[in-house]
Amino acid sequence: MLDSVLTDLRARGYEVDRPADAGEPPALATGGDGVPLDGPVAVEPVAGDPTELVERAAHAARHDRATLYVVEANDAAGVREMLAEPRFVAAERDGLRTFYHVPDRIRLPDGSYAAVKAAQPTPRRGELARESADRVLTWREEPATESPTLVLEVNRRPTATLDSVDALTCPGPGAVFPYRYARREGSFRVFDADREVGRFGGVAAMRTSGYQPVPMPLVPEHHLRWGTPAMGVAVVDGDSVTYDAV
Repeated sequence: MLDSVLTDLRARGYEVDRPADAGEPPALATGGDGVPLDGPVAVEPVAGDPTELVERAAHAARHDRATLYVVEANDAAGVREMLAEPRFVAAERDGLRTFYHVPDRIRLPDGSYAAVKAAQPTPRRGELARESADRVLTWREEPATESPTLVLEVNRRPTATLDSVDALTCPGPGAVFPYRYARREGSFRVFDADREVGRFGGVAAMRTSGYQPVPMPLVPEHHLRWGTPAMGVAVVDGDSVTYDAV
């Protein structure tokens, strides 16, 4: 997939560099014509995960580059949706946002991690168990007097409320969440305040018993401190490559 795009970029007059540094994008393109992006371009193959997309954008902004996401045709619509305004937000209504999740969990001041109680749903076809479990948890903003509060819903019921997205420090606020868990002496232990309510061999066993780790919401401004770069999408469909600005 990447090679198809690089071949096409070279045919359009771009100079393509393949950095050996693992901290750099797989390819950097400069010059050329026919792609709706100016300046140096980070060429980034992606599968459509929102965390991956925002992290690649943050890296590009930090280095004054545009970002060209390379996607398969089947993934293009989903990627375009994540990049549509407001970027990297699952939904927005009346200025209030619903957020995607990132893989990170919320660490609390005592070193444990936030948890809630929620039945584990049946994964959809092609979905990982972790992704299925995360579907029952939703982070969204709710109107407040000054700035929106940040609400965690479990099966559409408010379970924890933070003053704002800025309250998501690390470590996070310990008293907000109904449960917490920690790994001790080879097992995962779940606590309700200071009372231990279960011991499990791993997170999967926790989920089966109804205790879900709380995922960190993807708050775009927390990632894009250096601004938002110009972005485009290269869609690979067989031997064809097409480009869109987003």
